[in-house]
Amino acid sequence: MSLGDWIDRDGKLIIVEKTVRTVPYGFLSVAFGVYLKELGLDAFAIGVVVTVTVLTSALYTGVSSFLADRIGRRRVLVFFALMDFVAGTLLFLSTDWWPAVLAGIVGNMTVGAGEVGPFLSLEQAILPKTIESGRRTLAFSIYNLVGYGAAATGALLAGLQAYVGYRPLFLGYMVSGLAGAVIYTRLSGSVEPQRSPGKRPVLSTRGRPIVFKLSALFAVDSFGGGFIGSNILSLYFLLRFDLSLASLGAIFFAAQLVTAVSFLLAERIARRIGLLRTMVFSHVPSNLFLIGVAFAPTPLSAVVLLLCRQSLSQMDVPTRQSYVMAIVDESDRTAAAGLTSTTRTVSSSISPSLAGYALASLWNGTPLVAAGMIKLAYDAMIYKVFRKVRPPEEQAAGRG
Repeated sequence: MSLGDWIDRDGKLIIVEKTVRTVPYGFLSVAFGVYLKELGLDAFAIGVVVTVTVLTSALYTGVSSFLADRIGRRRVLVFFALMDFVAGTLLFLSTDWWPAVLAGIVGNMTVGAGEVGPFLSLEQAILPKTIESGRRTLAFSIYNLVGYGAAATGALLAGLQAYVGYRPLFLGYMVSGLAGAVIYTRLSGSVEPQRSPGKRPVLSTRGRPIVFKLSALFAVDSFGGGFIGSNILSLYFLLRFDLSLASLGAIFFAAQLVTAVSFLLAERIARRIGLLRTMVFSHVPSNLFLIGVAFAPTPLSAVVLLLCRQSLSQMDVPTRQSYVMAIVDESDRTAAAGLTSTTRTVSSSISPSLAGYALASLWNGTPLVAAGMIKLAYDAMIYKVFRKVRPPEEQAAGRG
């Protein structure tokens, strides 16, 4: 069955824009810190800039979750796409440090293992409206697969800097922002929420406890994930096994490929055992594999365990997104996506500094063990709290 058979025009536009947007995010995630260093900033200053970009992205997400349904999802998406255009223009036109820092704040460059920010939360709220409920998880799987693949391609393009410099890459970022604004204007009015008479709260009485509990639990998971971002894992392999940059690149490219395939498997598994069980039952062994990486005696055994971990660890991404959108009302989807994304982003900004301290001052496997233990605690808590909360289609099928 082709994509056009089960997803409407708005869904296709969102997936196209996801691709256009995340290619430059991919090379910026690799090149931005290096570029700041070449402009004269030291490692501590670069760390501060990166933290600020994460926090401003969280701010944008939080604000958009409150305003988008009131002023229009399309308008907000166009606005943030134009902000990316402005950020790309700052990078393209100047070679001073302060426009680059300003670009990091204005744009949405906070991508590591995956994209965060206002685009993600708003598209997460819109996507279920573009497909039938039975295909919702598949749509999120393809959405994440496309984004992950585009970001990986962008990361490879970062190597062009050695031959053509930074300007063509920054020009590509400019163009992607402008193209995104055009694409978003092509969305139909059906992506907007249904208007109800009178002023309504951002979250309904029914949705408020659900979203608050999810936000708190996702914050725990994301705090643990912050200990093992790609930069921290790369540093771990460098310090523990003294691997070359070329070897590290090959390892993480393989990890990306394994992760991409897992997105499609997640949808098939969820159809059989349910969304929440897929989230938890894939997460638990992945976290045990992660802890195993810390104790692996050789580079080969560590890489094998890492790849085993990656084959499972991201299955919860499309299933989590689908689950959240399924158990809240349509009118709550923007706020639910925005608030859960904001808490994830903020909590993940705290742990990298702790991981860096642990790598420098403690046993270098400490961040991996800490991440695994925290994430296992999250798995136990979310299953306990939400095991009886099932999406409508699972209730109808008698699953879960």
